[in-house]
Amino acid sequence: MKVLVFEFMTGGGASDQHPFDESQIEFLRQGASMLEPIVEDFAAAGHEVTVLCDAKLKQNLKLPASTKTIEVAEESDLEAALVRAAERNEAVLLIAPESEGCLAGVAQWLAPFANKLIGPSREFIQLTGDKWLCWKHLRNANVPTPMTWRCDSTEDVGEIYALAITGQVQWPLVVKPIDGAGSENVSLVHSEIDLEDLRSREIDKPFLLQQYIDGDAVSIACIGAKDGLVEFLEPGFQIFDAKPFGVHQSTRLPLPILLSGRAIALARLTVSALPQFRGYIGIDMVLGKEPANDAIIEVNPRLTTSYKYLRQFHPFNLADRMLR
Repeated sequence: MKVLVFEFMTGGGASDQHPFDESQIEFLRQGASMLEPIVEDFAAAGHEVTVLCDAKLKQNLKLPASTKTIEVAEESDLEAALVRAAERNEAVLLIAPESEGCLAGVAQWLAPFANKLIGPSREFIQLTGDKWLCWKHLRNANVPTPMTWRCDSTEDVGEIYALAITGQVQWPLVVKPIDGAGSENVSLVHSEIDLEDLRSREIDKPFLLQQYIDGDAVSIACIGAKDGLVEFLEPGFQIFDAKPFGVHQSTRLPLPILLSGRAIALARLTVSALPQFRGYIGIDMVLGKEPANDAIIEVNPRLTTSYKYLRQFHPFNLADRMLR
């Protein structure tokens, strides 16, 4: 099969922004860490793989010799290049951050080729990529998730402050973007003083405040087939460069059997509440000291950085599995 793989940072999505700043370099590192192994796996399964490459980065990518590459010199060239490549291939895998609607926007470019996508639909991306919409959706379906508040203004933060000073909020709280990826702009609020400081800042973009859950950070990847069946891969501990969260460093597999059972049960409940999807998604959760404290944190409607660890753990080709 002819497969097109597009990863945003390595594929020209930021080609006008060289030299990259520190945050962009981190997104580039993560992007390459997903692109390279999945292209290798598609090629190993006998598929003909095409990749879009930022012209300035092409030489830095470690791709199989059989990989066909399409160079993107400027961001303005990207949409047309991606559409032309999608026309010529039988399957398309998109990898991009949810930030600023990036992944949903790329999926919109390829709306005429929706039947070729080996990943979640644009509608699925819009639901899960917006962490507020996803939280409400899962909450309404009785999936355990931490209490969350949306803040569009200082008045919204003030309302939470009023709850805090009367003891109706437990510390700490997590501050996170509505549509962020990874640990981008995620921090903790430890007290009313911190919350007061947050309230004093100018708010130019909505964000979320979420109850912090103490426990083990765990992820589980799922692969959805055309017929609606979902395969749950081995859940693993998420290892970050800082505590309680930071940049993802690795995924440690497998979990102890009891924790694994809890993670899979929670993932099944989550998937049952979501629309049908095809391809790979990642579910982030916290497993508490007691099962009653287990909670879903977010759903990633794309390949995740855990892929390179999962492919080493499972005895079958994960990329080929996504083409079912």
